[in-house]
Amino acid sequence: MTKTLSDEKYIVNSLRNGILLMELFNKDDINEMSLSEIAAQLRINKSSAYRLLFTLEQMGYIKKDHNKNYMLDLKVVDLSHSYLKSISFKQEAYAVMEQLRDDTGTAIHLFTLDGTEIVNLQNIQPLGSFTSNILPGLRWPAYATVIGQMLLSDLSDEEVKSRFEHFSTWESYSDATPTNLDSLLQAVQRARGKKHLTSWQKFNNDMVACTAPIKDLSSNKMVYALSLSFPAHAFTPEHFEQHIVPAIVEAADNLSRIYKPNSNW
Repeated sequence: MTKTLSDEKYIVNSLRNGILLMELFNKDDINEMSLSEIAAQLRINKSSAYRLLFTLEQMGYIKKDHNKNYMLDLKVVDLSHSYLKSISFKQEAYAVMEQLRDDTGTAIHLFTLDGTEIVNLQNIQPLGSFTSNILPGLRWPAYATVIGQMLLSDLSDEEVKSRFEHFSTWESYSDATPTNLDSLLQAVQRARGKKHLTSWQKFNNDMVACTAPIKDLSSNKMVYALSLSFPAHAFTPEHFEQHIVPAIVEAADNLSRIYKPNSNW
């Protein structure tokens, strides 16, 4: 929507700043920030930033740890959950993802590709003591994750090259991380046609992630990546291969059958 100068008078600055504050946690994999950091990022004084944080904390969208750092609270997930259930496909998809959570005991996520990043659209928390910090809106570098490599594998090499033509931030998270375009293309080529990809402590060093493609069956194009994650000590590799991998592949196939071309998340 194009905003004209005459529209500016209708903007509620405190509401805008509150939303911008929550969006800060979607940038550069930031999980927590101090009051001073938030005030600096929003370019407002600390008193104004504190009032915003206090309001959001009272409403359950922000929480504060013992070091007085602020982070998103789980009520943020409720917003996406409500939106998710407002559309038929999303309601059906959520049920499949919940069943996958129940069957595997893991956290379940849905990601899409945006430029050179992946964006989390939905997170379903596991039922045990483990709590996932992957919240809707979280962005990660696509090149460094198996989720991103899966989504990129649906593109041609030329499309991948175009997206990363001016990319220069090749941070290495492990020995499996592509550190240049050539190594990314090799990872993408290995991912093509795979029913799942796994990262065993290769992005977050204490976590395991597994992802499977969700496709529009009318065009065979990949639309989303379903993923799950869990602490590396939670399951043996044998249990993972025998029980968890088949479950996520089956769930992704079910979501592909549910998906319709106009079912945008």
